[in-house]
Amino acid sequence: MECEPERLHGERIGGLDWGVETFATLATPEGVERIENPRHLQRSLERIGAGQKRICRKEEAVKKASGKMKGFPLSNRLRKEYALLGRLHEKVTNQRQDFLHQASAWLVATFAVLGLEQLNIRGMTALGGAYKRGLNRGIFDAAAGMFHQMLRYKAQEAGGWAMEADSRKLKPSQRCQLCGRLEKKPLSQRWHDCPCGASCSGDENAAKLLLSWVMKQIGGREPAKAWREVRPASLPGNPELP
Repeated sequence: MECEPERLHGERIGGLDWGVETFATLATPEGVERIENPRHLQRSLERIGAGQKRICRKEEAVKKASGKMKGFPLSNRLRKEYALLGRLHEKVTNQRQDFLHQASAWLVATFAVLGLEQLNIRGMTALGGAYKRGLNRGIFDAAAGMFHQMLRYKAQEAGGWAMEADSRKLKPSQRCQLCGRLEKKPLSQRWHDCPCGASCSGDENAAKLLLSWVMKQIGGREPAKAWREVRPASLPGNPELP
């Protein structure tokens, strides 16, 4: 007796490149599509910053009045400011999770197979100093790790594929999707130009490379059948296809 999945996958195949400027760039055999980044934290930063400044001023006043740098008494006004700031952060978290759930559900309902880049968030946000502070904030706000996790488990529920390519081998940010040439690029370089004639945004180049990679992995098989043959429902992770 076979159980039908409650969640259904779509019929399309695509490569997905996650980013901060554009949340997701999708390459399909029909063309390129994009999901814009809603930037929930960025839209609330001004109010969060103002709340933090009010708290700092009130804390300094209480410390001065009580003569205590630690364990100072909390006034009702200060308690209200803490609660307000907490609600602002909670609102951003809820907005982010709602967006990620909706985006991942739409992708799984639209695509049978998605090729993703295996992301190293810790490596992406390491070092860099002050000039990378804004970029790191954007990386954490876009929550790529949570997004990929949602895509994987929703695809598994639907009987589809959300496969992650080893970025150390494929190098989507450096490799040309047309000729395979490798070229190291700084983070500030957003456009991909290659002597072979390929010219597009870096996100589009990476998405097209991931599309080619995932089509090669599937090897022309019907996605749901390949899933059943290669990846039992009880098996976590994405093994290499034979």
